Amino acid sequence: MASLPVDPVAMDARRARAIARRAHAADWEEGGAPLLRHIARVVARVPAEACSVAWLHEVLDSATVTEHTLLGYGLDEEELRALRLLGRPTHSRSARVYLAHVELIACAAGRSGRLARMVKVADLEDRCRHPRVRADGWSPPYELALRRLEKVTGNTHARTMAAAGER
Repeated sequence: MASLPVDPVAMDARRARAIARRAHAADWEEGGAPLLRHIARVVARVPAEACSVAWLHEVLDSATVTEHTLLGYGLDEEELRALRLLGRPTHSRSARVYLAHVELIACAAGRSGRLARMVKVADLEDRCRHPRVRADGWSPPYELALRRLEKVTGNTHARTMAAAGER
């Protein structure tokens, strides 16, 4: 990844967007759309406090950015924990494994859990509209996962969009 200037300033959405753009410049989804298009739609659905995490929610899945790098650019520990919650260590084609991962996000405590839930709800809302269907035809159970998180957060699609509009 190209070097960005490092200073002791906290991560902000502008810096997070620059990191995401560099990390995902050549990343495409199975249907041929740029991954950045999905990421930007997720960012548009979250409140301002979660924008940095939303921009970066796919970045740890790439091999170009490390946790250490993100901390150097000002990501705080709670934001990093949120990214760890959002990242999936396996690319299993199992609905059970996928829903277990969502359950970890649903039950996560503290600010990191709250940030991860905000981003994951927005991510799932976008995936319900623009499903990711893998080359082998498998698609995660986005609707079930979204319902689980909405149960925990009391959030609905309308509330998420209203929160995003308040930025």
